[in-house]
Parts: sequence; structure tokens; C-alpha cells
Amino acid sequence: MLKQVLRVPPPFRWTPFRRTFLSDAFLCRDSWQSRLATPILAKVNHEALYYELEQKFQQKAKVSAIDIDIYANKLVDDTHIDEVADLMYKFRLTEETSRGLPSTQHAIARTYIEHSHYGELIEMLDNRIGYGVFLDEYTANLALDRLVTTNEFKWGARVATLLALQEDFTHPITRSLATYACYRYVKGGEIDHFDDLKPAPVPVEGEVKKKKKEEIKVRVKFLRNPYFDDHFDLRDSKQLLGKTLLVLGLNSEVAIVANSCKLLGLVLYGKYEQAVELIGGGGEVSGEIVELAKGYLGQVENQEDESVRKLMDAMQGLGKVSNDSFEKVLLDAINNSVVEHEKPQIEAQKKIYTEWCELRQQRLDEEMARLQRARRIQELERVGREMEQEEQKLWFFENEDKIELQIDSKKVFYPKRWFGKKKKPRVIDEGYVPPEVRQRQSQQ
Repeated sequence: MLKQVLRVPPPFRWTPFRRTFLSDAFLCRDSWQSRLATPILAKVNHEALYYELEQKFQQKAKVSAIDIDIYANKLVDDTHIDEVADLMYKFRLTEETSRGLPSTQHAIARTYIEHSHYGELIEMLDNRIGYGVFLDEYTANLALDRLVTTNEFKWGARVATLLALQEDFTHPITRSLATYACYRYVKGGEIDHFDDLKPAPVPVEGEVKKKKKEEIKVRVKFLRNPYFDDHFDLRDSKQLLGKTLLVLGLNSEVAIVANSCKLLGLVLYGKYEQAVELIGGGGEVSGEIVELAKGYLGQVENQEDESVRKLMDAMQGLGKVSNDSFEKVLLDAINNSVVEHEKPQIEAQKKIYTEWCELRQQRLDEEMARLQRARRIQELERVGREMEQEEQKLWFFENEDKIELQIDSKKVFYPKRWFGKKKKPRVIDEGYVPPEVRQRQSQQ
């Protein structure tokens, strides 16, 4: 089951009175809530469905994708957050996972976002193989807007890194919000490791420290050669943020944002030679970003490295530097992208919600037809066996010889085992007298 991690109390809910980049209409509340009025979800008992799914996992180790989708879409609060994560993890171990519905991932992601379970959501998104949950364009914008407007820049930057690993910054709103979240998090200056999601344990007075477990060594047939793909193997927070900013800079349409993000990203990423080439190519860069890059470059342990010294000298003589507020530039980019692309995405998402309801009904009908077909086949097989037994009873005397031959043919005759040559039985000499008896008789 998904481990309990740091939660953000108290749960915050969207209200039209709170300042957000995306409008209240972006939430598509009516279209999203309309799924609960469909005949499938309206008749479902959430508690009974959970116990039924658990029983299927224990007995058959298999459930249908439509059952998981119905359970995920029936969520209306955070009461069953842990249960849906546990079901998704078990579902990923079955062959039915290839038939999973896109509405399942969307429902899980939206429920986690709406009830402020940011840590659990990011842990689930980071474990792609275990849970198979990914953000689509709509939920990515929903999550980034919530995290940025509530000043949760750490979680916003983490979402941006996950999108960068998916190489999915095609939507302008996603791109602009992710850039702003990463910038504000890097500007905070306290970049901790993203894997450290759990709060530190509180020491208890008088508690005896447990002994360190003995190291267990296991013999293996061979060792794999070390391999680092420089993408999914990245776990260091600075390198992840650096690569994310680099990808955002490569996809940005604003020149100053593109150059500034690429410069800061290459510094955090540790690609100092490429940063020197970027500066040599010219282009307007934000003065705030240059100062941030210098600060993080000064934290590098090996200051005597030639590439570090070259980059520091290149930034000292950086020519075209814009003194405009970089945050204002990013905010303008967010507002412009929202004005241009928010309404089309709202209309597209409403249409998708309708299509998902139709697809859910279609899959349910197919599943019911499959179950009915399987039941009919079982019933026909049962009737056939009963008719065959009745026929044997009615025509027993006419087919007696045939039945006996069938019985004989089913007998198994095992070959006799040879235990070696048999020994001849010992011949007993009745006139035999033991030597002791003879000696005793001679003495007498």
C-alpha cells in the first residue's frame, strides 16, 4: 500500500474568490460531476465494490479494468485515497493492466489534487512501473496552477521534473506554469533532495537505538555493467531541475525566457562547457538569472576545474543582460498563454468527459456480454455431461460390451519390476550336529 507521506493541512479547496491563473470555469465542475449521475456510477456501492475487488485479488489475482475505473471515478472525497492506491498497485501486476482506461488515471490524479495530497500523488507519479499513473495536459495544468498559487513551489517543481522526464511540454499553459514553478523554487535557494518526502522522525527520550542490521551478501551469477542514461536515472534534485529548465528553455517561444532558462539549467545540470557555448552565442539573458547562476556555480565543490573557471569568466563578461524583472516576464507569459489557450482546453476537456462516460458504458457492456457468454458455455457443457450420463443409463444393456471395453482400456498395466536373480532357498541338513555339541559329548 502507498506509504503515508507528508500532507498539507488543512485541505484547500478551489473557490472563485482565490487568485489563480486559471479561471473557475477551467475546473469543469458540472461536466466532471455529471459522471456520478450515469447509470453505472449511480448504482455502485463504493464500500461493497472495494471488498468485492479485494476478494477477486485474493481468489483469482485478477480484476477487470472497468471495475478499477468505476472505483476510481466513484471517489468523491479523500476517505479512500489509500485504498485506490493499493488497488492500482495490485492491478498493475495483472495482465488486464494493458486494458486500463485513461479516465482511471485522470480520476485518481484529480482526486489527489483537489484534496491536497501532493506528496502521495508525486510518489505515485514517480513510481511509473508500480502504479502506471501519468498526468495528462489537463491535470498537469490543474496541479501546477494549484501548487503555484498556494506557494507550494517544491511540489510544483517536482511535477515539472516529472513532465520533463515524460518530455511532455507541448501545451503552452503547462510550459509557462512549470517554468514559473521551477524559477521560484530555485530562487528560494533551498534545494533539497526530491526523494526526501517523509518528515524526520521525532526522537523519543529513553528510547534505545536499534542495532544496525547485519549486511547480507548474496552470490550472483554475473554483474551488469554500470549504465547511466542521463534521464530516468537522474535522482539528484539540482540535476533534475537543471534538465527541466533546459528542456523548458528549448521549448520556450520568448527569447529572454529561453536563454535564461537554458543558462540556469545548464549550470544546475553541471554542463558547464555547453553553458559557455550558450553565452558565446549571444542572446538576451535576465540579470536575475545570471546572479542565480553565479550563486549556484559558487557552490560547486571543484572550483579549480577548468570548465567552471571558464564559465565564471564568461558570466562576468556577459554582455546582453536584461534588467527587467524575470518574474514579471514569466507572469506575463502565463497570462498570455491562459488567455489564448484556456477556453479551447475547457471545451476539449468537456468533450473528453462525455466520451469517457460513453467509453465506460461500452466497456461495461462488453464485459457483461463476455461474462454472459462464459456462463452460457458453462451451462451448455453441464447439460451435455448430464445428457451423456442419462444416455449411458438408458442404453446400458445394449452397450454393455462397449462399456466394458472402455473400462478395460482405461486400466493401467504397470510392467513387473525385476529385483535381480532370486537366490535358492537354503537346504536344512537334519543330521547336522554343531561342533560345540560334539565336543561336549566327547568330554563325557
